[in-house]
Amino acid sequence: MRNEEKPGRAWLEIDTGRIRENYRSLCASAPDGCDIMAVVKADAYGHGAGRVAKLLQEEGCRYYAVATLEEAISLRSAGILGDILILGYTMPRDAFLLQHYDLIQTIVDEKHGQELAKSGSTVRAHLAVDTGMNRLGIPAKEEETILRLLKLPGIRIEGIYSHMSVADSRQKEDIVFTNGQIAEFTGLKKRLGRMGYGHLYYHCQSSYGFLYYPVPGMRFARVGIALYGCTSNSAEESYPVALKPALSLKARISCVRMVAPGEFVSYGRTYKAVEDRKIAAVTMGYADGLPRNLSGQGYAFIKGRKAPIIGRICMDQLMLDVTGVAHVQEGDIVTFIGREGENSILAVEIAELAGTITNELVSRLGSRLTKIYIG
Repeated sequence: MRNEEKPGRAWLEIDTGRIRENYRSLCASAPDGCDIMAVVKADAYGHGAGRVAKLLQEEGCRYYAVATLEEAISLRSAGILGDILILGYTMPRDAFLLQHYDLIQTIVDEKHGQELAKSGSTVRAHLAVDTGMNRLGIPAKEEETILRLLKLPGIRIEGIYSHMSVADSRQKEDIVFTNGQIAEFTGLKKRLGRMGYGHLYYHCQSSYGFLYYPVPGMRFARVGIALYGCTSNSAEESYPVALKPALSLKARISCVRMVAPGEFVSYGRTYKAVEDRKIAAVTMGYADGLPRNLSGQGYAFIKGRKAPIIGRICMDQLMLDVTGVAHVQEGDIVTFIGREGENSILAVEIAELAGTITNELVSRLGSRLTKIYIG
């Protein structure tokens, strides 16, 4: 796509070919009997849930996971036909919507299950089991509670799952903890199997659990961030499966000016020029999802050259020091995430400069960013 054909302000470029390749690579790595459940919550981590789910459906994906009822209904409305698991809480009063749209609801605790059972709707469900994260789910040791829920009328429990809290860490103590979570979950699976519940769908792996911790007998692997070719933080080793980042974040230069020694740039007078500097205003701000705490420490690429962010990032704009970049002018494209010539900036690099993880960064990219799909 030529420069003049791209949006006039700020946008995301999403390489659908890379998402397809990542999905195929993940499927090829899955053991027999284990399907990839594509996690497309938070607008598919900023990549566009409807578009991503459709292309995965074309690839043969039949299982999806989202965080909310609204996200699930949106997928159904977009023509997604497979099973959709809601990982978060849905109010029992909305159980009729679960039935109407043929959705699968997570039971987050015993009270939630009981209230869903009394809703008057027939609810498909997976039961969340806690193995150490202490977020949602019935503690794995409370087998009597789990059995009571499995026998509730009005709820069709099809699966049981747990979640690993530090599977992304390669620290020895975290590896020990994760292995303990797996042992607790697989132990529960064996015991329930002896009681006649071996036919249920069991799953406990998200992206890192799937890639680093093979667990026999799992029906699904819930893959989110890895599907989009990203890692959560740079301290992690590279994935054992070749995955490629699909998302780029770009904007344009709106004007270029010279700043004399002693002059300030942006709010708060936090940047003061000590010599003549060439400054470019850029059509990107924190309302677009670029964290404000990148002020004075983030950077971007323009014409293949690295340019630091100076002064405070504004709601809709920011300033770059382009003193060392020749022939910069209004309308030039600036790359914040992605490849620029021979250089590239990974989302994880920007996230760590902002003191967060890639998952948060990409899922918060603003709704006013135009999405361009290529590949």
